[in-house]
Amino acid sequence: MNKILFDSKKTMMYIVVIFILTLFFGSVAFADQSAGFSVRPILSENQVNSEVGYFDLNLEPGESQTLSLELRNMSDEEINLSISVHTAFTNVSGVVEYGSDADVPDDTLPFFLADYIQGDGKITLSEGETKQVDLLLTLPEDKPFEGVLAAGIRVEEIKDSEHLSEESMAIENTLSYVMGLVVSNKREQLSPELDLLAVYADQLNFRNVFSAQIQNQSGTFVNQLEVIASIYNEDQTERLYSKEASGMQMAPHSNFAFPISLNGESFVPGTYVLHLQANSGELEWEWTRSFVVDDQTSKTFNRQDITIPSQTNYWLLVSIFLVILLLLVILIRKRK
Repeated sequence: MNKILFDSKKTMMYIVVIFILTLFFGSVAFADQSAGFSVRPILSENQVNSEVGYFDLNLEPGESQTLSLELRNMSDEEINLSISVHTAFTNVSGVVEYGSDADVPDDTLPFFLADYIQGDGKITLSEGETKQVDLLLTLPEDKPFEGVLAAGIRVEEIKDSEHLSEESMAIENTLSYVMGLVVSNKREQLSPELDLLAVYADQLNFRNVFSAQIQNQSGTFVNQLEVIASIYNEDQTERLYSKEASGMQMAPHSNFAFPISLNGESFVPGTYVLHLQANSGELEWEWTRSFVVDDQTSKTFNRQDITIPSQTNYWLLVSIFLVILLLLVILIRKRK
């Protein structure tokens, strides 16, 4: 999803943004017949842009709005659906996710939209039934905010666990559809505010990486984000590792750990320096940060990295072999 702009000078950018949003959310609004059910938003008169396939609302603090979904059972049997709301966040790949929650929410987030949405969390549809489901969103009166808050309304089929194996449950329960929700108090153009929170030794999929924690502190999407990161030794005479990525995006009030791979190498304790550049359109940011990798962290991650061969102490094995050999020689001499 991209940020929504209402500056008359940025009309063309606004059109592009809406087009991208429509592509994303429009693609998840309906299910094909093989999916078993479909989801369609019923947009209200308060919809900011009626041409898009998601909820786009501008509400005053304390104001309420009904969010209506049309759910249709296209199967020949009764189905159960769950409905949940999730705050949009940025994943480790620099992609905005709407159908689940971040492990740790960003500390700049004003509040969770899910806390202010009421409605049935479970719906039952009989064979071929179409039903309208209403959720009530009421913004808090005492928490005005700038920019936009973004979330996803996830509709997922609930399977009967008694008739499914563990393997089939893992497959069936992945079927879900996400309807976008963008809410503001006042439609205004905000510039992204990025910060580098930290850099540290880390692991991604059991592989050693350095993680640079990048934060979007503002209530706007960061679009077409490009990051160029390099890790140097302490005196910055040698570049050890680097990573470049482009076309990324950050959700409002979110952060993510940008990974810089060690390419299968082990962590070595010591002091390192990170140089990181980020840009989005004409906006640019740059940071230089020194950090330390301690001995215990290195040993722990190196043992867990699946690409690093087992670090056997060969000198210890040789010593044990020599001791055994010496004992054998002594025993043989005594027998003689």
